[in-house]
Amino acid sequence: MEILLEGTGLRVKGSCLIQELQPLQKSLLELINSDRSSIQLDLSGVEAIDTAGIQLLAVCRKSALEKGKTFRITSESEAVREALKITGLESMLENSKKA
Repeated sequence: MEILLEGTGLRVKGSCLIQELQPLQKSLLELINSDRSSIQLDLSGVEAIDTAGIQLLAVCRKSALEKGKTFRITSESEAVREALKITGLESMLENSKKA
């Protein structure tokens, strides 16, 4: 997995599978605990994501919103879109785009 910090947030490329999530979790927690008011994720380069990856996104979104921050997925790959649909979390993360 490749994680790039950009001015607007994170761009993630590769696989978001349980055995590879620790760097993404660390990066997301750093953003949530930073002075940023908005967290934006570009997931268009994600080739595979499992339920652990989706769960991490949901937990981080909740943490960000509890701290008064916006959490947006600005772009997602077909793999991410399909995983969100299968897990029933598609609408929850889509709603964060409107925040």
